[in-house]
Amino acid sequence: MIPFPFTSVIDENVVLDPALFDRIVEGREGMEGMEYGFCITSRDEQDHSQYYLLFFQRKPYAAGRITKTIDLEPTSIREFFIYLAQNPQKKLFFYQTDPVLMKSLLVLQDCSPETEGSSDLIRIENLVVRLLEDRKDALVTLIQGGRFSVAFVKEGKVVKAYFSDKIVQSAGGMEWADLFRKIEISQSQGEQARIRVFEDMTTSPASDYLEGDADFRGGVYRYYTRPLPELIVRDKTRTLKRISVTDYPFIIGRGAESNIVLNDPGVSRKHAVLEEREGKVFIRDLDSLNGIFVNEHFTRDFALQDGDRITVGSHTLQVVLPRSPAEDVSLFTPNPEDATMAMDRNARVRISCPQCGAVGSIDAARIYGGKKIAIRCPQCQNRFDPVST
Repeated sequence: MIPFPFTSVIDENVVLDPALFDRIVEGREGMEGMEYGFCITSRDEQDHSQYYLLFFQRKPYAAGRITKTIDLEPTSIREFFIYLAQNPQKKLFFYQTDPVLMKSLLVLQDCSPETEGSSDLIRIENLVVRLLEDRKDALVTLIQGGRFSVAFVKEGKVVKAYFSDKIVQSAGGMEWADLFRKIEISQSQGEQARIRVFEDMTTSPASDYLEGDADFRGGVYRYYTRPLPELIVRDKTRTLKRISVTDYPFIIGRGAESNIVLNDPGVSRKHAVLEEREGKVFIRDLDSLNGIFVNEHFTRDFALQDGDRITVGSHTLQVVLPRSPAEDVSLFTPNPEDATMAMDRNARVRISCPQCGAVGSIDAARIYGGKKIAIRCPQCQNRFDPVST
């Protein structure tokens, strides 16, 4: 069951294919109609929730989760794609909307209603009179049977309405009497109806929406499921905090405009920056007075790996680079050959460094024992995951 109204079906009941999202962004191969639209997942068997992703001008714009109580919880776009990566068996549904309906869905997830309650508790007639007299803009939402119906009000008059079984497309929209009739029908059928009226309709995109000309490096799916680092910040005596790097460039410095503010006389106002290049995370010195050190070696520009220690002034920042959720899904898929090798305690696996090509071997039980490990190449000091290589 699709809880949101829509204008047309683009694709239904399809399995996860990362290329689908690239086709939407590029407007090709059957996805041209998704300039305004949404993707929604099949229901979760455990809590009956659904995740959805809204598209604005073909780009992922906002995302959320529909709870079992039919409430909308906004999420980041990354959370939507991580959910897909961790649940690749979910079926996906793609539907086209229009700008008015897209705005309505954003209001539902972003704003708090001025009026809310069951249809038999709210004096809807008095509310309509007030909207008409004050010539207000508003969104009236009717929730019944797990579905949303919305009426978009402009200067006190309904200019467009979307029901789960009917979309009013006429230039004049619909009359208020039609909305009342809809409520009466639902009540006569024994369905509980909830009404929410939104007068503040200020909305915004998700925090990880890419403005302008989006650069989805490696594709939309891979971009949003790529591993994002965390930094464990320590001074000389204790651990201060753990900070997630969610966007680039990520500034480290003493100035208030920095993403990590270090109150340290040995740190410049803009000391260093974390950048992403070709799928790797780099730290680059910003012509600071005292420079930066990685693993006690002075550097101006360095490709970071999990476990590296950055020294800035008297502070140490330890890099935690988790595995991508998308990679975890494929890595944990059972493989008969891996299981056989793991049972042989004496088996060794030949491994080569992906950076310099140096060759060595390691006990198979260490690789397939269920714990994440990292190897430091003795020749070039590169740290790498032997499973992903």
